[in-house]
Amino acid sequence: MKRPYTEKYTAALDKLGRFSPDAPQGVLDIGSNSVRLVGFSGSARTPLPIYNERAFCRLGESVSATGRIEGAPRDLALQTFKRFNAIAHQLGIENLAAFATAAVRDAENSAAFVAEAEQLLGHEIRILSGEEEAYFSADGVMLGIPDANGIVADLGGGSLELVRVCDNEVLNWASLPLGVLALQRAGQGDMARIRAIVEEALGALDWLSSGADLPIYIVGGTWRALAKLHISHTDYGLEVLHQYEMKSKIADSFCRLLQQDTPEAKTLLAEVTANRRDGLPVASMVLQSLMQLSKPSRLIVSANAVREGVLYAELKAKYRKLDPLIMACEEMAGRMCKSESYGHELAIWTDKLFRHATPQDFTLAQIERLRVAACLISDLAWSNHPSFRAETIWQTVLTAPFAGISHHERLFMARALASRHEARLDEMTLKGLKLSVQDETLAHALGLSFRLAHSLSTSLPGVLQQTRLKAKRKKLVLTLSPDLTALNAPIIEKRLGVLADVMGLEARLRERDLKVQEVSA
Repeated sequence: MKRPYTEKYTAALDKLGRFSPDAPQGVLDIGSNSVRLVGFSGSARTPLPIYNERAFCRLGESVSATGRIEGAPRDLALQTFKRFNAIAHQLGIENLAAFATAAVRDAENSAAFVAEAEQLLGHEIRILSGEEEAYFSADGVMLGIPDANGIVADLGGGSLELVRVCDNEVLNWASLPLGVLALQRAGQGDMARIRAIVEEALGALDWLSSGADLPIYIVGGTWRALAKLHISHTDYGLEVLHQYEMKSKIADSFCRLLQQDTPEAKTLLAEVTANRRDGLPVASMVLQSLMQLSKPSRLIVSANAVREGVLYAELKAKYRKLDPLIMACEEMAGRMCKSESYGHELAIWTDKLFRHATPQDFTLAQIERLRVAACLISDLAWSNHPSFRAETIWQTVLTAPFAGISHHERLFMARALASRHEARLDEMTLKGLKLSVQDETLAHALGLSFRLAHSLSTSLPGVLQQTRLKAKRKKLVLTLSPDLTALNAPIIEKRLGVLADVMGLEARLRERDLKVQEVSA
């Protein structure tokens, strides 16, 4: 019996369990700038936010000014805790993982504030040390980017956490008082003074040079605002922050622009929400200084941070190693496709489709991983109106809260799955993101193979096991069991021919007795 590649992910989901939408895992993050409540559904390996709310309490401003949490920031925070307690109750959150970072950690009246907050929340609040905050931030990044190798940089209101990660391990870490609010207070509006503070603190970290020619994974709301502004500024076309990339030289130029007192800079900053706008010049200076010292290859945005790291830290090593993209597609198939097991059958059926392929900007291993992921959700748009299935699946895959997938990989999957529904691919384009002609052809071929499979199986399990699809060097061969004679019609020959033509192969359709490949659900 041939078992599908994805079976271990199904087994893992069964073992881990899934947070249902009416009983999610809750995380409360009490930061220096904002207080945020997130309810996660899905599994601990692929947490899916189903509720996400923040309040800009600016506790860090109070601590920077007086050393205490008091006044309007304190009052707003306590009011927020009351609301979030009610929301958590409505969501069915029984155990709220609540933690506080730099502002509460540094406040003179920290203990009194936390005691009052815990009474309002009905949950214990954990005050993270600088080391714990750094480790959880790194865990959050590694949850969403499993092959992360470089420097994780998490910029908050009160502190900057830096972590050197490689092979799912932390090699070095530092927690520095270089948060946006802390620097604004220390520099008193003097950017030269702020730069001197930043450069002195970063210069003491001799291990930063180990990040040369590797990425910096940027974390934190102000840096995400910077990346979102760059996406808009460059007319990129895909407004997904997670794993958005900027080359170092481009990022450096953009950071310089945001620090200038020019009409262009002011116009750009006007697009940012008021709560982040004032901090962007300082945040861009910190990022620029960090790049100058560590000399990274590029910047990669991580939407995951300490909140997700809290969940990831609880996972055993064997679950950490599971592919988050495949896990997410397994979960999505369970919620939205007609049959989960059909995706497994399709993964086996297309196993020999790209055996002689030569992708340009991907490795063959990357293509195979994307093929399996796409197989699992190939029938995602089945319940939509036929006229809109291509557009629906295109937008869904491009914007789904996937982890462990680059923007180019998203585009490959979206192109493939849109082709499944006869998409007008010339109308589905992104201005700043493109595939090479070679990789575009592979994505198109994968979608056409799904279309051929649908004509045989109606995207339900049981039929593909009685057929074989195999790409040889010059031929594309589809073999049908004699028991499927009734299904063999001109549409099969036509769709096989179209697929073969795209792949530059000769189509060959034949009937032959086949041993049925059983697939476990």
